[in-house]
Amino acid sequence: MNKQELLVMVMLYFMLASPVFAQYEYRVGSGQASIEPDDRYFSLTLAGYGVPPEGRFTLEWTEIRPLGTVADAAMSAAGTLYYLEKGGLWTLDPSAAQAIPKELLPEADVRLLAVDHKRLYGINQANELLEMNPLSRRPRWHTIAALDKQAVAFAATDDGFVLVDAKGICWLSKGRSNVLSWTALIAEPLPLADIAWREGTLYGLTPENELLRLRQDDTWVRIALRNGLTYQQDIRQIIAADDGFHGIDADGTWLDAGHNSTKQLSAGAVSIASMGKRVIIVGIDVCGFNADFATNIKKAVYEQYGVPPTAVLINASHTHFAPVTQSWPTWAPHCQKPDSSYLYSVVKSGILDAISQAMRSEQPADLYFGRTVADIGRNRNLKGDNLPYDNALDVVKIAYRKQDSLSVVFLAGCHPVFTNAGQEGITISPNYPGVAREALVRHSKIKQALFLQGCAGDINPKDDDHTVTAQKVVSAVHEALEGSMQHITGSINNYLDTINFDSRPWPVERIKQFRKENEDREGNVVAEKNVRWADLMLGYHKTGTMPTQMPVYVQTINIGNWKLVGLSREATTEYSLGIKKLWPEKLVSVAAYSNDVASYLPTQLHIQAGVYEGKDSFFWYGQPNIFPEDVYETIINRIKANNR
Repeated sequence: MNKQELLVMVMLYFMLASPVFAQYEYRVGSGQASIEPDDRYFSLTLAGYGVPPEGRFTLEWTEIRPLGTVADAAMSAAGTLYYLEKGGLWTLDPSAAQAIPKELLPEADVRLLAVDHKRLYGINQANELLEMNPLSRRPRWHTIAALDKQAVAFAATDDGFVLVDAKGICWLSKGRSNVLSWTALIAEPLPLADIAWREGTLYGLTPENELLRLRQDDTWVRIALRNGLTYQQDIRQIIAADDGFHGIDADGTWLDAGHNSTKQLSAGAVSIASMGKRVIIVGIDVCGFNADFATNIKKAVYEQYGVPPTAVLINASHTHFAPVTQSWPTWAPHCQKPDSSYLYSVVKSGILDAISQAMRSEQPADLYFGRTVADIGRNRNLKGDNLPYDNALDVVKIAYRKQDSLSVVFLAGCHPVFTNAGQEGITISPNYPGVAREALVRHSKIKQALFLQGCAGDINPKDDDHTVTAQKVVSAVHEALEGSMQHITGSINNYLDTINFDSRPWPVERIKQFRKENEDREGNVVAEKNVRWADLMLGYHKTGTMPTQMPVYVQTINIGNWKLVGLSREATTEYSLGIKKLWPEKLVSVAAYSNDVASYLPTQLHIQAGVYEGKDSFFWYGQPNIFPEDVYETIINRIKANNR
């Protein structure tokens, strides 16, 4: 090779290695994991609606079998039911088709039962605490201690006992010796018909068939009540067992506690890597989440995989039919806090599982972008003609080079809601995004479909039936895939910017006057919310903890010529339209509900009109005030100036 040939080779090498001439190859993987609640959870509160005021819950009772008797007390251990009938102790396998009750002790003067693994505990008429091994050859009761409290309900904890006395006070004792020391769990008495204990949590049943859970702050919170649909029974006893929760109704029927669900809630992730950089896009079937939850997820991803937080976008589908996963301090008590075990043991674990699957499955793939129209929504509160609505549906096709299959990311901006009535209104469901995902995967080469929620803040579906909305979305996705799609090429980069707005809290006197205007209006959902908001703000003032800023997070992920902009909060449709106009020559998608869902993100139109998105929603979200009227212009101008 002469010098001229060598020079040509060197020049060719550097040309091909430069970003201008490089042939970009992406490695892409996808993953999906269920975030359905399992039998660890007796019942959970559904998110998204402040009505009905009594709440919407996941519990569904399923009849297993009649017991043939109305038990005085019952308990389950290792698949065996132990129950009291007229002083006698009986056993039964409720799952057996031809189960026959067996009398274990004919004349046990016992009125209450509890169980811990394979040992039974009882309280007799003389108010003595008893113990028994029911699996021994000659089972019999042994006296442990005399009780100084008259129990009406009784349960064994992990290392002691809990009982409810005749006044409705819960007492906890650690240890199981002949000398028991009792501590009041909660000072305020509450009449309870029965209690159950599982994995460190106490559950209560009121005489009115309301189910409660004792929170870590030692207050009871409602987790279920009779709704005439999934909970119609007159429950007399609740039982926590190894296989979940059970109940016995007034007719002596053995019931299984489950979750009324379509079994579709999931977390999905797509991982895209090129030239040493990686971004991860996550979509989850929840109504929303707080910024600290997203930060917790991103920290775990960074520690495990080295992917920086700015490269991980987490988007909520905003379904109104998933368990509560964020704090709503001004809502009714059952909605104010998520069940932390569900949030971290199920939702967080599901997200990390989906991300792990996505990264492990990365393989060479080509990316393509397509846009079509899915006219599924309407501007729900603004009045007038020609109201803004971004009806675009964006699709990114992931074509794996070594497989005859595809994955897709699709984005539309429309609330996943339908009429909040009947059994559908209390059914766990991802709504139209989940139905659309399953339909796309079921009859095509698509192996996974990831939905991202767009700027849906003021957009509701045109159709009450969410399956109709889903079918329109599916048709639009196929139209995009079958049309002329643009090849995505180029390098990957990512950014996360914060735009802070002063919170401008109300002065104390104004808050007090507002509270006075709304107090003593029991049963008025809006007024009760306003009182809770006022109390929250007064508490901030008193403790000096009033939030001073209302941040809006703008995350930008550039994958070649495709730009994905993620906005926090419930951004209204005009934000999508305005951001796309900033880069008319590029392929731009805008996802709201990303990284933090702390309030609505309205425009001047909503604020001046005083509609929900521009005013009352901020009280529901527990914000110090509404945004200033120029919030839209401020955000658009900052995004334009940053030019990410």
